[in-house]
Amino acid sequence: MINTIMFTNKFYSKVYFSTIEKAVQRGWKKARGRERHHIIPQSLGGSNDKSNLVYLSCREHFLCHWLLVKMTEGEYYHKMVYALMGMRAENKQQERYHTIFTARIYEKYRIEHAEYHSKLMKSKNLIPWNKGRVLEGVELIQHQERTRNRKIDPIKQAEGQLKRIAKVTGQKRSEETKKLMSLKAIGKPKGPMSEEQKQIRSDKQKGVPKPKGFGDKVAERMKKEFSLNNPNSRPDLQKICEHCDKKVGPSNYTRWHGDNCKQK
Repeated sequence: MINTIMFTNKFYSKVYFSTIEKAVQRGWKKARGRERHHIIPQSLGGSNDKSNLVYLSCREHFLCHWLLVKMTEGEYYHKMVYALMGMRAENKQQERYHTIFTARIYEKYRIEHAEYHSKLMKSKNLIPWNKGRVLEGVELIQHQERTRNRKIDPIKQAEGQLKRIAKVTGQKRSEETKKLMSLKAIGKPKGPMSEEQKQIRSDKQKGVPKPKGFGDKVAERMKKEFSLNNPNSRPDLQKICEHCDKKVGPSNYTRWHGDNCKQK
């Protein structure tokens, strides 16, 4: 006995079950251009029993799912909208009936489906299946092989890098975020690179041309560093000449003061 309590619209229900009855009497089997349909959809409590299955043409299948949307209300309605959206999916193994599905109808159901689906997923508080999962054994070897053998497009890689840089440029992190980043970094190995790592980096850079203006930038940076680290500009290293009482840096003291002072 089929439970039809969830079907509220009598007119569309009548059309739906009339179509199903004709299909049952026709007794189609599995074949190209035919699609299996659950008379009472599984999301509404229908089973996989033969009594609840029937083969329809692609067109009939699409129209039946559209009728189910018209026949239901509340939670059942949203489930049938979800199923109707799935009727638009198509691949090599699955043919679909290409009917006129107007932009207005599509927009109406698409917006309702998106809103309902968003609420549904938020209420589940789902956690990614692979969060915190450590790969081991065969899985780890397979993952390493896929990573080594993957093809990298240098143009796309460069574009992706520019996008990432643009995204974080000028980004201001809150104190809470800074604290979390600091805590996550605790315990991670730091310090100078090993000789092996240095050699790997050196080998990778051999033959790679430096970008335009690289030398000028290095020279400018070195000048700045020399200026900041100049011993003569450091107050803690300055000496007072015992002959002229001038306070000067160590190199100036050695050259122009002390035993070489003109006022000696």
